[in-house]
Amino acid sequence: MVEKRKNRRMPIIKQFGEPIMMHIEGKSVPGVILDLSADGVSIITYAYVPAGTQICMTIDLPMLKTKPMNGKVVWTMPKGDMQRIGIYIESMDTLDAKHINRMAIDFNDCENKISLGAPDVCFAKCSYHQICEKPQRI
Repeated sequence: MVEKRKNRRMPIIKQFGEPIMMHIEGKSVPGVILDLSADGVSIITYAYVPAGTQICMTIDLPMLKTKPMNGKVVWTMPKGDMQRIGIYIESMDTLDAKHINRMAIDFNDCENKISLGAPDVCFAKCSYHQICEKPQRI
């Protein structure tokens, strides 16, 4: 499978499942972030949100609080009573994008070091450190 994303993605729910509130056509729709990059986010929600829907949202997590960002649903996938949706982020504050990219790079670098068997993979200045629950975390 060819990777189409231009930015690295990191999991959120794996270590830190937090709700997000999306605003769709004047209504608030709750969901939970599954993974995140500076140009996209995967969310699970009970609401049906069809592809093509415009969304405005902010992320308000302990390690990441963003300004409002706008996106568009590019795919939906039923998961039992829930819907998994993929959102392409069309506009985001530049500093928020840099912060998300830094977190994703740190997460992926850590994963690579672990897979290579490196003895010291964790460092306190890692931008993903606050939500990390890996056994290697210091």
